[in-house]
Amino acid sequence: MGMGSAAAGKVRAESSASPPETPSAVTSIPKADGHIQRNKRRIHETDFRMEIVTDHARLQEIIPQWSELASRSIEPNPFYEHWFVLPALRHFPHDPGLRFILIWQSGLRPGESEKLVAMFPLQRQHKTWQQPLNCDRLWQHDYTYLCTPLVDSENTAIILTEFFKWTRTTACGASFLELPHIHGEGPFQHALLEAMERQSVFSLVSHQYGRALFRRAASAEIYLDQATTSHHRQELRRQRRRLAEQGQFETLELNAGENVDPWVDLFLQLEGGGWKGQQQTALSSLSHHAQWFRDVCRAAQERGQLMMLGLFLNGQAIAVKCNFLAGDGGFTFKIGFDEAYAKFSPGVQLEIENIGFAHQKPDLNWLDSCAAPGHFMISRLWPERRTIQRLLVSTGRWGDLSMAARFGLRALRRVIKPPQQTAMAEN
Repeated sequence: MGMGSAAAGKVRAESSASPPETPSAVTSIPKADGHIQRNKRRIHETDFRMEIVTDHARLQEIIPQWSELASRSIEPNPFYEHWFVLPALRHFPHDPGLRFILIWQSGLRPGESEKLVAMFPLQRQHKTWQQPLNCDRLWQHDYTYLCTPLVDSENTAIILTEFFKWTRTTACGASFLELPHIHGEGPFQHALLEAMERQSVFSLVSHQYGRALFRRAASAEIYLDQATTSHHRQELRRQRRRLAEQGQFETLELNAGENVDPWVDLFLQLEGGGWKGQQQTALSSLSHHAQWFRDVCRAAQERGQLMMLGLFLNGQAIAVKCNFLAGDGGFTFKIGFDEAYAKFSPGVQLEIENIGFAHQKPDLNWLDSCAAPGHFMISRLWPERRTIQRLLVSTGRWGDLSMAARFGLRALRRVIKPPQQTAMAEN
């Protein structure tokens, strides 16, 4: 384990100078959906091929193309990368109706092989009396905190249009789609809206909320000054001093190439020893969940997509957290701490350290908290928000009727029983 900065206030500010621009061999035509056209070549419907995959062995075969798609995706999502998905298929029970819809695009030049440009993991929802129609839902398990699909950043709206065309065929077989926990703003959302307009798709946002987001400032000191009150900072410093009085206090970070297993053991021990362990919701409560987490951390560490930090007192871990990195950002996954030190707020202290370490990484510009809306601790430290939504998309006449009925019922409920205003929590 390598020694890190013990206080966020000691991190250095990053240089604001930007690297010189280099000429590109690709002709870029800015679009509302952020896609790029190569050589101004017109994209045709026949350039795309749909593949429906239910065999996990086939997914193993396309790992190289899957990995390349993740690196080119219009928005990063590690929860749909192969190193996160495949261990889940091995360790977690899932419905046999799970299928992966792959979109391949033929080569743009003679002799160029086709490339994977989109992946949509869909799971058929069981019919109920409340929902008598077939519905396909973007797949998620207990630890999938974002369901924005991987779609190539080139021609994104066109690719999504082809996907919506496919959903209206008998091969899809669903009356509507449910897209839960997708990003509700940014380039993917722009491309999604353009594609739905091209196909005259009827859609409904059934739920939406703001999730706490960290975006780096000029320095950690400036960030904390802007994000927290002077009283909050003073209380955190007081707790830190009291914690340091207990013995040797340090912050460590998992180094590149380091064996991740001891860190995983520490995390599972801390999380399982607290209230989550008592309620049987800790990862260690179920052996196959713990093994899944270990497999994912090993794979992420090999790819340089894992960030783990720990607070140590007299050589013993009192808090450990895990982030998964993707693109120019990351996603906070979980945090565990020793509740015997709860009066010192070790979890909050580690989050302060996380802000400091994030400012030391030039390629890390933002972190998605993956937290529930209104989460008290992280909402106080991370004042920015990113929109997360659940979108329903009709695939035909029956879907239109079903969603129109849903919309009407929602409006009727609001008339009969207006929603109550909730007080904003003080920062």
